[in-house]
Amino acid sequence: MLIACLHTAASNIALFDAAAHSLPRAPVTLNHIVMPQLLSEAEASGGMTQAQQQHIERLLHSLTPWFDAILITCSTIGAVADGFSAPDSGCRVYRTDRMLADHLHQLSGPSRVLCAAPSTLNATRALFCPASLPAERQPDIHLVPDAWDAFKAGELARYYALIRAAVQQGLEQGAKQVALAQVSMAAAIDEKGGDSSVLTIPLLALQALLRR
Repeated sequence: MLIACLHTAASNIALFDAAAHSLPRAPVTLNHIVMPQLLSEAEASGGMTQAQQQHIERLLHSLTPWFDAILITCSTIGAVADGFSAPDSGCRVYRTDRMLADHLHQLSGPSRVLCAAPSTLNATRALFCPASLPAERQPDIHLVPDAWDAFKAGELARYYALIRAAVQQGLEQGAKQVALAQVSMAAAIDEKGGDSSVLTIPLLALQALLRR
């Protein structure tokens, strides 16, 4: 399966490559497209505008003839995938944070969802807490304070430390599972440790794609 990953941060490439290599017989081939300006434009506008969404849709249409699937790995622009269709192509477009949300909604017990970038907070809440989900199954949504400033400043050790502390706090406060709603947050967690209480996007997204 030939997959295009549309990123707004180059650091996400290694996370998806590592996830793909951990799959049995590596049944996927990833091509990475990094466009940080898509995120910076959305952040400058206080969120993705209609004009920005239309620009991304045109980009996606130009890519669909060449791939079996496209993964939008940025939570800020991921909503483009929700209404996107390319009827003349067999290529499907997915937002990876929705794949995480779908997985989380199948689990029982109290859940907490962490996000780092303030620009993703409203989109994350809408995605993980739909009105159709019973009140008792609605996860808590938390922004990790100061995390995004650390990430943008290149202070990755501090970024990961803040995320790990927020995860630990969530578990101590009763969450059965803590989901990290942005791809970049996955690097804070040692997925090889097999801690099923912490959910990250890269591997879950590829596994979900292969089941479709």
